[in-house]
Amino acid sequence: MKKLIVTLFIVLMFKTGSVLAHAEHGKVSPKDAIQIAMKTTQQLTFKDFGFTVGKLNRNWKGLTVEDYKLYAAEANRYVVSASNKISEETIYFLMSMSGEVLKVNSEAKF
Repeated sequence: MKKLIVTLFIVLMFKTGSVLAHAEHGKVSPKDAIQIAMKTTQQLTFKDFGFTVGKLNRNWKGLTVEDYKLYAAEANRYVVSASNKISEETIYFLMSMSGEVLKVNSEAKF
């Protein structure tokens, strides 16, 4: 029984330590924001998620990382642009610093 309690204590210490170690890692990098925008673009070619742009045309699937740019980085949010050369359209992703996509529209006005 003593070994079980000691083992449980050690496991809990490691779990608590890892939670505390990651408490300040909630902010995503600009590179991560671009990756999130890429994934969101792919998802928007399948389904309308209620954003202003609606469901995107299939040709948005062909975008590469070069088609995405960090448009703005403000105190508490990122704006990432995605340019579709085929349709000559650009869309903008407003996301929190934690990587949550808040809005997607065809203007950089949020």
